[in-house]
Amino acid sequence: MTTSKTVSAARVLISIAIVMLCSTAYAQDKKLTIEELIARHLDSIGSAEARSQPKNRVVSGTVKLVSRVGTAGNIDGRVAMASSGTKLRYSLTFPSATYPGEQFGYDGSKVLTGHLPSGQRSPLSLFLEQQSVMLKDGLLGGTLSTAWALLRIEQLKPKLDYRGLKKIDGRELHVVGYRAQKGTADLVITMFFEPETFRHVRTLYEFKVPARIGVGPNESAKYQEDYYQIIEDFDDFRAIDALMVPRKYRVQLNVQTSRGSNVFDWNIAIEQVLHNQALDEQIFSK
Repeated sequence: MTTSKTVSAARVLISIAIVMLCSTAYAQDKKLTIEELIARHLDSIGSAEARSQPKNRVVSGTVKLVSRVGTAGNIDGRVAMASSGTKLRYSLTFPSATYPGEQFGYDGSKVLTGHLPSGQRSPLSLFLEQQSVMLKDGLLGGTLSTAWALLRIEQLKPKLDYRGLKKIDGRELHVVGYRAQKGTADLVITMFFEPETFRHVRTLYEFKVPARIGVGPNESAKYQEDYYQIIEDFDDFRAIDALMVPRKYRVQLNVQTSRGSNVFDWNIAIEQVLHNQALDEQIFSK
């Protein structure tokens, strides 16, 4: 036989459950502000004190270049990244006479990109030369560098647009649009963050070049819009000196032009992360 005390206890439990469900629904309906998202993202890297400690960072590891469309093949090499404040230097080296690698960076005032032995730029080097804000704002490499753009919001003053949660490759991610204060308007930058941890896990860069107009209608039909895309993916975050740093990093370049299409993947495995090293500042300007 049910007693009045049992009934009262059941009613209390039901009331608590309803309150909890309502609170959860409210929390889900409440839109996250961009300020809250950035604050949580920074905390995902480490405490404010921990984030202030590294004056520079040196990252090294292996890289596998995979060409999947246009020219098929792959090659293994080494990668080294150095950052000091807002300065950056990226070096990818391969045992190839025609493609010995990539050299690019930012010396604090100008972007530096390298050439191939043929004298031409690689597709990646050309992209970074044309869209220099990726290096100037410390976007490329994400939280792997001390120059990471979201560590310098007050200095860079970018326009940030929070777009809510969206399903990307089967998982929901917070989506944020990024527009540099100084830079070309034709580059569309989108950042993605994990909802559970607020770690930055992807950046998408896209820009299009309008089709050229030919002499006549038949000539114009030969030309099409050129499309360029870079996707950065970050994974396998681990603690280094009280800071969470990704150990897996992929850069994908997708090029679609009237001359053909190419897809390149640089798959990087970080082996070592060092802070506050004795660096020769000339590495950022050579």
